[in-house]
Amino acid sequence: MTHRPAALERRAFLKLSTALAALSLAGCVDDLATAGVGAGAAPTTAEDRKLLNFFAQAFTRDLEDSPEFMTYIGMKKRYGEWDDYSAAQAEKANRDNLADLDFMRANIDRPALSPSVRVSYDVFLFDKEQRAANHPFRLQNYDVSHFEGAHLGVPGLLINQHRIDDEADAEAFVARIAASEKVIDQLITFMRDQQANGVTLPRFSYGLMLADLRATIAGKPFRGGKGDNDIFAAFKSKIAPLKLDDAAKAKLTAAAEQALLEHLGPAYERLIAVTEEIGATVKTDHGVASLPDGAAFYDERIANHTTLKLRAKQIHDLGLSEVARLSREMEVLKRKLGFKGPLKAFYADLRTNKRYLYPESDKSRADYLARSHDLLEKARAALPSTFGALPKARVDVKRMEPFMESGQTIALYNSPSPDGARPGLVYYNLASMATLPKWQMAALTFHEGIPGHHLQISIAQETKNIPDFRKYLFFTAYVEGWALYTELLAKEMGLYENDLDEVGRITMELWRACRLVVDTGIHAMGWSRARAIAYFTANTALTRDNIAREIDRYFVYPGQACAYQLGKNKILELRERSKAALGQGFDIRAYHDTVLQNGALPLPVLETIVNDWVRSRATPV
Repeated sequence: MTHRPAALERRAFLKLSTALAALSLAGCVDDLATAGVGAGAAPTTAEDRKLLNFFAQAFTRDLEDSPEFMTYIGMKKRYGEWDDYSAAQAEKANRDNLADLDFMRANIDRPALSPSVRVSYDVFLFDKEQRAANHPFRLQNYDVSHFEGAHLGVPGLLINQHRIDDEADAEAFVARIAASEKVIDQLITFMRDQQANGVTLPRFSYGLMLADLRATIAGKPFRGGKGDNDIFAAFKSKIAPLKLDDAAKAKLTAAAEQALLEHLGPAYERLIAVTEEIGATVKTDHGVASLPDGAAFYDERIANHTTLKLRAKQIHDLGLSEVARLSREMEVLKRKLGFKGPLKAFYADLRTNKRYLYPESDKSRADYLARSHDLLEKARAALPSTFGALPKARVDVKRMEPFMESGQTIALYNSPSPDGARPGLVYYNLASMATLPKWQMAALTFHEGIPGHHLQISIAQETKNIPDFRKYLFFTAYVEGWALYTELLAKEMGLYENDLDEVGRITMELWRACRLVVDTGIHAMGWSRARAIAYFTANTALTRDNIAREIDRYFVYPGQACAYQLGKNKILELRERSKAALGQGFDIRAYHDTVLQNGALPLPVLETIVNDWVRSRATPV
């Protein structure tokens, strides 16, 4: 479901992966082997070798520009530094991107490539063209909001990604605390540039953002909060196992405290002040249509996230049709459960009846995480019947950090490190147990973990048959479409235990169908926040708090919400078309391996690959 380099849920994975559209095919950076990044597919023609060498050079350049991605993949190069969020760096990245496009078009003979490398050419080119299309809208992008931004990435990376194995790693952690001041000041400059160009967040986003900013600098050594600050507590926990004497640990702890008080804390206070100032000038909760070039920007965002050439009206109409289809399915299930009354009353009962909710307590939070873990293990055990390739990477569950809870949705996924040292993580927003009804839990867990995001991303990272850059790309319609597809697949695998789990599955898909209506409503048709919330409330059983969080997300993340249902529909359509073409020769395990072992793909490229697979199986040997 997802930008923000160090929070590293799936939106963070997207931001980091777009920083390296050309991941190396042969360890061109010294630490790649230890980071668990392999050699990828072997070249078979001279043109293959030329292209693969180009990929390696482009990767070296992009990787060395991103200390945060190096940390993400397990490297410790530039370990005390952050990415550069300045306008100058954005212009450099665009020049590099355009140069890559020029090289590909002028110097690579696509027909001379072997078939597998030709796919990599197409995927690389598609990604580069998407980035070039977005660059003119740099200031329209909501890169700093309640939902995403380096202000959330800084604590996220320090807490969840920065490993401390020795004293040097601890010193690098402290250096990063101090260097965060530059990052936050770059964000302030970005917000000022946006404001000068007539671009502001919706009004509500500033308030939500302020809550998270204040939570980031709560706790000792700062004022406010209970106990240690989250970053400070993480640092103490990470240095505790080191084989250092007490004096050395005390010195490191004092250095971290000083960096927090003298650098990170004041920087966040400045960002709070600017957020308050700009937020006070904004009077509306607006979609991007109100921004300069807003209509063109929204068209670009739709194309980027869906990888399809669709207009907002087409997506809106499809959403209305899908909501009607799923409502009919829910009507049948409602009667089966013996509920008398209209769907709206059924939805109201589902979202408010205490028998469907966990009590508000820490024990409930622990119980929720324990059940999620059990569901993931059950799903893992069932995989061999439906998948040939299985992931090696582990997956675990975790409560979301408090500095993220006020602005985030109910759950998100963080992928494992390529070397296996860090497991995949399913994060849950457990601030309020009323947002996580029991009937929704199974579908949500399968979406985020197995057979959803964890399965797909782990298999992509582990496969040996594609170039490495394709293991880290993130095309929203594919990645989120796959996760939504697996909510239905889990039913076919027998993973749902009862009719209430099926209520959850249909509700989850209704949620994504409503997104088609609401995202386009907000950004192309001028829908208000109240109208969007009312539409969701009338057509889903999602809790009111969850609905509000979702709507707030769509306002600051235009187009992304359209990708889920479109991606799921395409993957299911290709499966059913393959079944019809192959008849008894269709193998669900082979189909899933074909979809997954190519990494994330634009939907048109996925369709070509599946069609080629069908032809290969239909042709007599």
